[in-house]
Amino acid sequence: MSDPFLGDLVALLVAIAGGLIWIMLPGAGLLHLFDVGADRWGRGWQRLGWALLLAFTILPAVDALVARAGGLNAVAGCHAVLALLALRRATWLKPRAEGWRIAAPLLLIWLFIVIFAFVDIRVGGTLNKSMLEYDLVKHAAITSAIAHQNLPFTDPFFARPAAVGYYYYFYLWPAAIQHFGPSFLDGRMAFGAATFWAGLAFPALLWRIGADSGLIRQGHMRRFTALILLFCFLSGADLIAMGFRFLWTGTVTGQSDWWNCEIGFAVHSMLWVPHHMTAVIAAWTAMLLLVRAGERDATARWPLAVAAGLGIATCFGSSVWIMLTIAPVLTIWGAISLFRRDMTLLLAGIVALLGASIQIADLLAFRDDGALPIAFAIRPFALFFPDGGDGALFNLALLPLNYAAEFGIFAWGAIMWWKRDLRWPRHPVQILLLASALFSLLISSFLKSTIISNDLGWRAIWFAQCAAIIWTAAWLHDRPHWFRERALSFKLLLILGLAAVIWDIVGLRLIRAPYAPVAGFGTIFTARASDESERGIYRWAAIHLPAHDVIQHNPVLKRRAFNFGLYGVQRTGVADVEANLFGASPRAVEQRIALVRPIFDTPLPPASIRIRAQAAGIDHLLFASDDPVWGKAGGPPPGLRCNVREPLACLVSVKEIQP
Repeated sequence: MSDPFLGDLVALLVAIAGGLIWIMLPGAGLLHLFDVGADRWGRGWQRLGWALLLAFTILPAVDALVARAGGLNAVAGCHAVLALLALRRATWLKPRAEGWRIAAPLLLIWLFIVIFAFVDIRVGGTLNKSMLEYDLVKHAAITSAIAHQNLPFTDPFFARPAAVGYYYYFYLWPAAIQHFGPSFLDGRMAFGAATFWAGLAFPALLWRIGADSGLIRQGHMRRFTALILLFCFLSGADLIAMGFRFLWTGTVTGQSDWWNCEIGFAVHSMLWVPHHMTAVIAAWTAMLLLVRAGERDATARWPLAVAAGLGIATCFGSSVWIMLTIAPVLTIWGAISLFRRDMTLLLAGIVALLGASIQIADLLAFRDDGALPIAFAIRPFALFFPDGGDGALFNLALLPLNYAAEFGIFAWGAIMWWKRDLRWPRHPVQILLLASALFSLLISSFLKSTIISNDLGWRAIWFAQCAAIIWTAAWLHDRPHWFRERALSFKLLLILGLAAVIWDIVGLRLIRAPYAPVAGFGTIFTARASDESERGIYRWAAIHLPAHDVIQHNPVLKRRAFNFGLYGVQRTGVADVEANLFGASPRAVEQRIALVRPIFDTPLPPASIRIRAQAAGIDHLLFASDDPVWGKAGGPPPGLRCNVREPLACLVSVKEIQP
């Protein structure tokens, strides 16, 4: 379709529909493999929730092993068998009608958010692309790489013969949806569809933790459910800090959490990093399965332990940082179980190691980072003090205020819950909720990752966030007038939390230059006149050029906000200065940028361009109107022939450049 919005919208809706067959039904089929009755997994909404949780917990680890051995066709065969099992008891999945009064409006809101966040919109002759492109270029590139190469796949950000060392389990589903979908369905829309389904699994997880922990009081299940769904659309009190920032500097940020070391709640995190959220889902579901295994006889215990082990493997394969956070809890729990001569967690640990063994081997073999990617650091309170240096002691003293500002209403709710019920929990799930929150706070407060960004500090905190959300719902759900009778400060925090989510959604498109006074990181999100032309060339290349070809854009013009991964399937010679994301040597990245940068900076003799491109392993060069050489030459560099020409972009075949 010529209109980018309509083309993306159709592709996204088709991909979401494909997720029903690829994700939901196989998850329901897994329930039958445990050979237990519906009384243990529930019917209707509860069974649908379990189907989503088991799909996101067990299938990624299994799919990774099956894909490695037999490709995506073998994975499709496994999913088909599970879907057929689910259809044998399809009536058990039918939800009760009254539940739709709560679920339907929020489901439509979430669908609208995903559409708004992922599709391209043409405004004033240029593409208004979502800010998600900063991470989506990586997500779509991995998705397309797996869809066309299977596992292992080569580095999409830095052309080299070695495979990547990265956590890719979440990407197997969108890759399969793209692989088996129609030709107009690209990696962006397939990834958006997987994000949509992950967004449904997360509230199912929160509700299940509340139910299995005994925190839902009798007769108040519907209110607890409604609160959990509402809280998935709230955030912290970040807009207070945003207001101070605007008063002091006159600038704002496009996302409410970017004023500080990020703590993004459900909508923000699910849109930006659904793979990390999948790891949280897998870790928690695995723990819930282990608790259930402890309550079963030996016959039913071991299958649940195996399923939990696969869930732990999925956690590791989806996010190393989430796995590092929950590992101490699992280790201590396992040691206690062994002391009690309970082998359940030992079996789960063995299965987890086997399930993640290939992923572990890939990380060890295909990364050239060298140093340990974790360092000690006190979490900064960026409103007053920067990370490290002389501000470290102040940041330590301000940690309570830091977390209060970031958690907002959920800090209030958690405190009020513990104030009402201040005692050490006895239920296993409640103990896990508290233990995971404590380790989450410790790791997020005093450690950081050193690969490009502090992903450890940003993601590890999610176990504390889950606990705070559930405790807040537990505190409120048995009160008939939970909002009206609360203090004004509580109501303001709730309004601020909702406003922050609205800010984040609107900010994906509009809180950027020239619409708003942004500074720093936010300035990289600016519309380029050549975006639609580049989109056209990459989509042409995806159909007409070999998938293993290398197409090189200008690697210094933008930072992670470029088009090759969004619209194409071919990898690039070097993405940008952060092209070491998938394990390439930082030194090699610097050298290749130095080699190819002059091609896009100033007119060079064709022979020099060809020598540089071939030395970098490049098959095609993409020039665009934003490149300095285009401005100096008044168009594509002189002496080069465009194999594909769009109004503001040109694709040149390196082998056709005449010396």
